[in-house]
Amino acid sequence: MHKIKLFCLLLGLSLLVTKSRSQESYFYPNAGKFNPQIPTPEKFLGYPIGEQHTRHESLVAYFKELDKLSERVSVEEIGKTFENRTQIAAIFTSKKNHDRIEEIRKEHLAGQSNGATENVPLVIHLGYNVHGNEPSSSEAAMLTAYYITASENEETLKWLDNMVILMDPVINPDGRDRHSHWANMHKGTPAVADPLDREHNEIWPGGRFNHYWFDLNRDWFLATFPETKNRINFFHKWRPYVQTDHHEMGTNSTFYFDPGEEASNNPLVPNYLYKKIYPKYAEYFTKATDKIGSLYFTKEAYDKLYPGYGSSYINFYGGAGFLFEQASSRGHVQETPTIPITFAFTIRNQLTGSLAIIRASIAEKKSLLQMRKEFFNVSKEQAAKSPIKGYVFGDPNDQTRTNAFLDKLLLHRIDVYDMPNSSNYYVPTNQDNHIMVRTIFENQITYQDSSFYDASVWSLIHAYGLPYSEVKTAMTPGKKITSIPEPIIPSFNKSNYAYLVNNTDYNIHKFIYELERNGVILKTAFRPFSSIVNGAETTFGYGSIIIPVQQQNLSAETLYELVTKASKSSNIKVHAVETGYNSSGVDLGSSYVKTLKKPEALMIIGTGVAASEAGEVWHLLDQRLQMPITKVDMLNIGRADLSRYNTMIIVSGVYSLLDKATIEKIKSWVQNGNTIIAIKGGAEWAIKNGFTKENLQQPDSVKQSLVRQDFDRAIEIEGAKALGGSIFRVDLDTTHPVGFGFTTRKIAVYKNSLTFFQNSKNPYSTVAQYLAEPLIGGYVHPTTMKKLKGSASILVGSEGAGRVVMFADEPNFRGTWYGTNKLFLNALFYGS
Repeated sequence: MHKIKLFCLLLGLSLLVTKSRSQESYFYPNAGKFNPQIPTPEKFLGYPIGEQHTRHESLVAYFKELDKLSERVSVEEIGKTFENRTQIAAIFTSKKNHDRIEEIRKEHLAGQSNGATENVPLVIHLGYNVHGNEPSSSEAAMLTAYYITASENEETLKWLDNMVILMDPVINPDGRDRHSHWANMHKGTPAVADPLDREHNEIWPGGRFNHYWFDLNRDWFLATFPETKNRINFFHKWRPYVQTDHHEMGTNSTFYFDPGEEASNNPLVPNYLYKKIYPKYAEYFTKATDKIGSLYFTKEAYDKLYPGYGSSYINFYGGAGFLFEQASSRGHVQETPTIPITFAFTIRNQLTGSLAIIRASIAEKKSLLQMRKEFFNVSKEQAAKSPIKGYVFGDPNDQTRTNAFLDKLLLHRIDVYDMPNSSNYYVPTNQDNHIMVRTIFENQITYQDSSFYDASVWSLIHAYGLPYSEVKTAMTPGKKITSIPEPIIPSFNKSNYAYLVNNTDYNIHKFIYELERNGVILKTAFRPFSSIVNGAETTFGYGSIIIPVQQQNLSAETLYELVTKASKSSNIKVHAVETGYNSSGVDLGSSYVKTLKKPEALMIIGTGVAASEAGEVWHLLDQRLQMPITKVDMLNIGRADLSRYNTMIIVSGVYSLLDKATIEKIKSWVQNGNTIIAIKGGAEWAIKNGFTKENLQQPDSVKQSLVRQDFDRAIEIEGAKALGGSIFRVDLDTTHPVGFGFTTRKIAVYKNSLTFFQNSKNPYSTVAQYLAEPLIGGYVHPTTMKKLKGSASILVGSEGAGRVVMFADEPNFRGTWYGTNKLFLNALFYGS
């Protein structure tokens, strides 16, 4: 018996060793010796790489184990996600470099502008798994980390002596774990390759997104989320020369690496990157990929225009960003038109790209130094030649929005100065980050190509809706801004009559909701008025807030405490008055003063719904207003008791799962005095299903669309008709509740869909209308522009005692459009 047990034990060990060696030869052919004291990922995790999807905490634990066992590695925590997962960054270099790592970092940064870092270890950054359900790259990150840490070959030792390799192994921990749980939970034994199997088809919203269903790959420039802000701060702490961004694409694709489409290179970035660096690196990638026999493609499909990708953000700071896209197994193994693609295969290609980028970077160090030197030289030339010497911005009526934009500039390391005796700020164009300044303020309207992978314009100044001006003569700057100034909110006395609040600040709805949830009754003025406050006349615009003291279920003292607390937490200025008689305009007891209802909001979510649009609404209310929203799956709406809600939010999506009875139920609910807020495709659905008498524009005639064309021009022609994302100007009715609090009628909106409304037949229902010449920035096809000019952007239809508010555009786009968030929030708070 003992002999049999011993035999079985030896056989098991033999199989483990054989399996381990098989993995080693598959991932590291001809790699040479490895330090036996360093555990492979397989040994540490207890399963071969590719047989399971590794959970985030296990992956972090492996990196911390490498840190503990090796002097080549240090791991630092750079932040937390919304779901409280730890974000880490690993630093790989030799012990002698680790011993003086801070000195190296400072020397590296000091030599940025003139490329004088020849004798400083080269800094590069490898980034993995920004989309949670594209998991192969994080597995490859562990294999790459093991290789750098354990390899004893001469090449690796050279890397460690001459480089500092930064690594972010999981950019989107929350999304990764959502997908990993799904894939592991549905894995069969044996694994099922059929694409229809549940393993390969995640339920809504899928693992691509972060906690709030946002695409973090678009967030490097917009920087809405803490995950991204932590990452950007780490990026600027080091300013690497190279950064990678590893992704997955459709199962039936192959493997992509740069260079991308030439016509989609960003025109602000110096050509040295596109003409010298990308072609040269491609030689290393092709050599490595040819060696393992993997098919690949370059120079198509992907662009470097938008600054918000992990593979493009670095380009605007003098670095080189590289994109890798691997065909996905979306699970452990999946059929393709040829042979099944395995998870291990996808991981091997990502590993191959990772090691190739390290080899290329150390070999091309001189070219990288020249690239950065060229970048700063071109940047200085652009600044010197530009007739624009700076930008002045700020809104004295909205400190919150101004500070939010200022915070974004500081995050991107833009030099900003205050302007004495003014609430404005000054951004000179003559600064090291001149190219990023242009990216933030300029309106791009000319392009080499008419098809776009994403947005065609990204002028952040318009997203914040702030007044700004170009300065043609350089100004003498005031004090340099290094942090957001503390808001100055004056105190106010206790009143026995009423408190008044102008509603121009972005935080007005946060202020309103905090009071409403504490039982305070608030009113809003549908006409402007002026009141004497502390002996001076103060003007209050449309939609200003009135808080009467006597008509409350609270004592005057308790009310004062609640209003004071809300004022401080929202940075909202409050005025105390002792009379309802106003010096001009309506009085406080006028019939034009209406009582507000506390919003009780429901949003339809689930299969078919645009997760990112739903996430924008959830994030806005959750994070900026601390207001709960009930998210109800489409399949549950039919049996839900709608009487507890007064607002329903319907974003873009396919709502075919709602049957006729449910649709009639929602219509009846609206007619009984409630409100639907419908956005883009959600508005189209509401119109087509008879929720409102408003109309969509009709599609182009068949005769127009059937002009004969060559087949190979289909993508070019049809792609040009899409609206990837452009900025337009609309005329807003600021006397309408949806327009309350805006101090100008001309505002910027972001449009990235082909939703077009007809103007309402009711002259008072077209709340916002595109101008006759609406384009601010971005590409738009002539036929699209024709439809857009003079058409409705926002409609409000009265249906029975209720309303349907329809947005043709996305007012909460990617959590960044502070300038149009207020339109949505007005619809939510004043919709009734």
